[in-house]
Amino acid sequence: MKKLIFPILASCIFSISSVYCVSQTAETRELCEKAQELEKTLDKLEADAEEIDQKEKTVTPIIRNVYEILSRCFTILFDMQRFSNLLVLTPVNVDKNDFVKCSIVIKNFASYFKSISAQLKKIETQIAKLKENVQKNQKTFNAEKGKYEKLCGDAESAARILARKRGENIIQNDVIYHLAAKSESLDELDAELEAEGAIGVLKNAKASAVLVIKYPVVGKIVSEFGDKGQNNEMIYYISFETRPRAVVTSPAKGLVVFAGKFRDYGNMLIISNGDYRVFLYGMDVLFPSTGDTLEIGDYVGRMKEKSENRPVIKMELKKSGEPLDPRQWMTVKKTEKA
Repeated sequence: MKKLIFPILASCIFSISSVYCVSQTAETRELCEKAQELEKTLDKLEADAEEIDQKEKTVTPIIRNVYEILSRCFTILFDMQRFSNLLVLTPVNVDKNDFVKCSIVIKNFASYFKSISAQLKKIETQIAKLKENVQKNQKTFNAEKGKYEKLCGDAESAARILARKRGENIIQNDVIYHLAAKSESLDELDAELEAEGAIGVLKNAKASAVLVIKYPVVGKIVSEFGDKGQNNEMIYYISFETRPRAVVTSPAKGLVVFAGKFRDYGNMLIISNGDYRVFLYGMDVLFPSTGDTLEIGDYVGRMKEKSENRPVIKMELKKSGEPLDPRQWMTVKKTEKA
């Protein structure tokens, strides 16, 4: 009986929640796009600042070495000058060739000293310019960060307002939580959801089954489908490294068939388009509820605010339980992996 009621309730919610989906699209997608563009700007500014810092760290030892060389040059030049004076003042048994050789050595050291001095001046100019760039970047960074945080706050407020309007979806109650509680693995949860009929709701609603996948965050791919993980086992997901508190947007269009904490995956979002399921996990905050419909780019969550390393979010793709490489449906080429 439950298996008959579940798809009917899901179909009803699909129709109702689509209204809220349109509201979210109008209110939050533009904000998310702007926030993610600012994230790209912030990433570039941080990368520039890091590059400048590395250059300064590289240049500082060079300057130290140059000063040391100059000091030695002064000492040697002084000794050589004193030796040449002795040759001139001592007429007995003096080989004039020795005097000539000594003069040549002094001249060479003088030329070397001039070259080192010019190099030192050039390096000092570079450092001054680097420090100026650091200050300029810091001002730009602070200004962009302020805009970014305001946009994120606006997008999050809009998402929370929509969540309160939406209220509790029937589909999110006992059935889904029961499936999640009894499932021991992601594969098992996926199979249980498909068996219950949640996966087929979009097909019944005559929704498009065409799948397009985009980056859920601004960042870089650090591991992907087919790579070797711990214990040398093959991994079936793509990992995106992003910035703390980054905006997370829906990577695909479809129905949310699960939203909540699951096992050691943390916050889990499963989006179905009728044929395929996209699994997204690793968010610190998750906004959608089971039964919501999403468009690509809808605001679905946020990454951790503080962590030792840059936070990572993972994405998987399945069809009838079979893991698939999301790259085949992404608009980003394989060579763009960092």
